[in-house]
Amino acid sequence: MTRGRKILTWSLASLVLLLAALVVFIATFDWNLIKPTLNEKVSAALNRPFAINGNLAVAWRREEGEEGWRAWIPWPRFSAEDITLGNPEWTAGKTKASEFASLERIEFRLAPLPLLWQTIRIPQIKLTQPRADLLRLADGRANWDFDLPASDSDEPSAWQLDIREIGFDKGSVSLDDQRLKTRLEVLVDPLGKPVPFGQLAGKALATGDAANAQDYVFGWKVKGTYKGQALAGSGKVGGMLALQDGSKPFPLQAEVSAGSTRAAVVGTLTDPLNLGALDLRLKLSGTSMANLYPLTGITLPDTPAYSTDGHLLARLKEEGGALFRYENFNGKVGASDLHGSLTFVARQPRPKLSGKLTSEQLRFADLNGHLIANRRFKPGEYLGGELAGRTEMPPQVPIHVSLDILDPGPKAVNYSLSFHSPE
Repeated sequence: MTRGRKILTWSLASLVLLLAALVVFIATFDWNLIKPTLNEKVSAALNRPFAINGNLAVAWRREEGEEGWRAWIPWPRFSAEDITLGNPEWTAGKTKASEFASLERIEFRLAPLPLLWQTIRIPQIKLTQPRADLLRLADGRANWDFDLPASDSDEPSAWQLDIREIGFDKGSVSLDDQRLKTRLEVLVDPLGKPVPFGQLAGKALATGDAANAQDYVFGWKVKGTYKGQALAGSGKVGGMLALQDGSKPFPLQAEVSAGSTRAAVVGTLTDPLNLGALDLRLKLSGTSMANLYPLTGITLPDTPAYSTDGHLLARLKEEGGALFRYENFNGKVGASDLHGSLTFVARQPRPKLSGKLTSEQLRFADLNGHLIANRRFKPGEYLGGELAGRTEMPPQVPIHVSLDILDPGPKAVNYSLSFHSPE
């Protein structure tokens, strides 16, 4: 063997031994040794106490579903137990909770190859028994807002974080929002048996992308006050939240009461990371539509008791403001029946409510007793021809009433509604 070949052989052997030693070191390294340093670094980065109090471990395994040479590359799987994240200093004496959030356990795996092009890709994160205590003071300070240290560079980081799914377990969330006069406690528990989406949503909603919706696997309960009104509710949700994949809608079901208002919804949430879209069947009832303002921010007239059942679609990231469409609904307001579709756009400076409605029996007093019904008039005062002078409207006469109203008050909303008699 020539001298050159000996050098090459020894070099390759040394490299193989070095790699083998590195693999053995990584596989057997006690990651708990770095916990003090890791806790200190994360606490400094978040400007609040952070700690992994339990075991920290990394396991290496080949990823299922990978093909070709990629199937031979092991992925690191991280797990940590008993994690706590504290509150900012200004919360001292203002909350009973000692921590902002805690986890019994977190698990996730990391794709190694995307690191080469500065992407941290995490296909799935699993959270076990998460707990969060949210606080916002009347002055607007909130413990979910993080005061991060200023960066030395004005340039944005070249690294990208790509989290695909979040799975969760039994958990709880409390909210004390002094600005909204809201105090809520939410509890989430696994169901004894998964419930198929179509079983609750029905065939009308279980179509298109919603046909791929996962089963309901968790039940939840909420109790407290919302904007000063007593609130209570319960429902069901799925177990895996797809943050970016629009083809995997997250199932929702809820029955909630707030004051005299009752709401029942069933449907899906899509692209939650970007507040993408809602597709729900919505049933709503109450003693007056005016009571919806604290809940929705929409100014509606003071009406008799009402009920409605329809299809709610929402696009929350539209350029002109969040868009809500309540389609093909059937409802009653007092003695009047209403059917049709409404569109609400949360635009600035004034939101707009528009729609087309039909009615078999429409009493103006049911829509707004003070502004419309008190105007005394007979049909003959406005109709000509054969109908002139009549004091009663024949039932077969078609009517088309259009309203385009601007509410000039501090809670101003533009309305553009048209009422048609059924054909």
